[in-house]
Amino acid sequence: DSLLQETKMPVKDDIAAAGLPIIWILGGPGSGKGTQCEEVARKFQYSHLSTGELLRACVMSGTPKGTQLFGIMEQGHHVPDDEVINLLADAMKEKVGSTKGFLIDGFPASVEQAQIFEDQ
Repeated sequence: DSLLQETKMPVKDDIAAAGLPIIWILGGPGSGKGTQCEEVARKFQYSHLSTGELLRACVMSGTPKGTQLFGIMEQGHHVPDDEVINLLADAMKEKVGSTKGFLIDGFPASVEQAQIFEDQ
C-alpha cells in the first residue's frame, strides 16, 4: 500500500480563519529567494517555509513516507504535487498560532500546483 497521499489538506479552513497573509516567493535558483525570505521573516515575524527544505526534512526523518519520497526522487521523478502541497499544509498548520504570515519559497513550481493549493 502506498503511504503517499495519506494526508488531505483539511487545514484550508484553519489557515483562512486565521486571516494570515500567504506570500509566494518566486525566482530562479540562486536568485536570493532564501536570503530575502530570511530578512522579511525576521522583520515582520512571518514563517519562512521552503518546499525543498520540507521535502529534505521528510526524507531525512527516516519515516516510511520519507523513504518512499526518497525513492521517487532517487529515480529522478518529481514528487507528486499533492505530496508537496500536503507537506506544506502540515507545516503551515503547525505555525498558524505562532506566526503573522507565511513566506512560501520555491512554490508553486507550476500553475497546476498553484491551482491545487488554492482548491484544497
